[in-house]
Amino acid sequence: MMVVKFLLYLFTSTLFTASWCWAQSPSYIEGEYIVKLRQNRSASMTTLFQAQGASTTQILSEDLSLYKVHLPPQALLQTINLKSNPDILYIQRNYIVTPRALTPNDKKFSQQWALSPSTPHGINAPQAWNYSKGGQTALNHMPVVAVVDGGVDVHHRDLTQNIWRNRDEIANNNIDDDNNGYVDDVYGWNSQCNCSRIPPSDHATHVAGIIGARGDNHLDVSGVNWFTQIMTVTTGFSTAQVIQAYSYILKQKKLWISSQGRRGVNVVATNSSFGHDNAICTSGQYPAWNDIYNEMGKVGILSAAATANNNVNVDQKGDVPTGCSSPYLVTVTNTTRSGRKATWAGYGKINIDLGAPGSSIVSTTPKNQTQSMSGTSMATPHVAGAIALLHSAASHKFAKLYEAQPDQAAQTLKKILLSSVTPQKDLKGKTVTGGRLNLEAAVKKISAY
Repeated sequence: MMVVKFLLYLFTSTLFTASWCWAQSPSYIEGEYIVKLRQNRSASMTTLFQAQGASTTQILSEDLSLYKVHLPPQALLQTINLKSNPDILYIQRNYIVTPRALTPNDKKFSQQWALSPSTPHGINAPQAWNYSKGGQTALNHMPVVAVVDGGVDVHHRDLTQNIWRNRDEIANNNIDDDNNGYVDDVYGWNSQCNCSRIPPSDHATHVAGIIGARGDNHLDVSGVNWFTQIMTVTTGFSTAQVIQAYSYILKQKKLWISSQGRRGVNVVATNSSFGHDNAICTSGQYPAWNDIYNEMGKVGILSAAATANNNVNVDQKGDVPTGCSSPYLVTVTNTTRSGRKATWAGYGKINIDLGAPGSSIVSTTPKNQTQSMSGTSMATPHVAGAIALLHSAASHKFAKLYEAQPDQAAQTLKKILLSSVTPQKDLKGKTVTGGRLNLEAAVKKISAY
């Protein structure tokens, strides 16, 4: 009650005309006020505020004679009669400004609970999109996400604008036109047949849509990243074929770096929604996995990996790749619309980094269709898409770091991603971070880096 009386005493009737105005007012930073002084009164009033116990006095605008002061309310109440002080034109609270959630016009966006602003257990995507929707970095480079999976339907109407294309390669002429070591790799590569054929699959196309379906285009769904580029790398699921698939990506990124962006591909993330259940990566039986992730990390590629679709402690039972130790892995479990870990998803406070929505996720499937799917396979592309979005949102300083030291920058981005999670009760003690992907918080951090 004392606070209400103080506010009524402090502010003029133009600011607060009745007590209901106070009840409906927005949130503010406690103890901070913005004060407008008459011209040429700044020095004396600053002294006055400091004498009353102001811990800070900051000039906000010299032209407007606006100051920010931090004072305890009781000090103001007892010593300053603002209504009668001719040198103070007005005083207001330091109200908190909240970004408006940006809702795309995609026809099925209302079904995408993980991205919706009305869902309390999503990833805060609409708020993040106020800062960046994807696209080029501060140095005008386009981040690319490689989907290592079955084949992506590169002609899906909601994906085609965001599909990476090798513009230096002529399709189906059986010639390596760009001399990158791969013949006809217009959309990517297939390590099963060691060829450029990309047969579309439901799983890979669904993953690709979560990462980067074109947003706000009046079509089907929205990806986490509206304007990224998606490279499709088809793999079988033997270790040898997976390593071959990753090696294609690695070669393209090295070529991009060595040519200063004139050739190759700026891959910043891979998405891998596959693995070996109950396999101990550190047993000595799987050294190639860590080797390839580390080698990709050296050139700035983070690898988002899905953990097991089985309610097991990966720290104890093992999993490949999410039980591997590469610092360039970002390992993901599945969370539900109710804000819980999916009961059939793996976990581990040492090896599983964070959770992301992966249950009842609507995304693209071949032949211009959409479908709802569930699994850690659906959780992980939310993270892969987020990695690319962070590159687009990052400050010029971060972009320069990535250019000069891609390995260090990749680990910095991972730290930002993991330090920005939304705490989730049942992930505490079951993941490294104890939380769920928070796209908005991560974007804010990297844009201020």
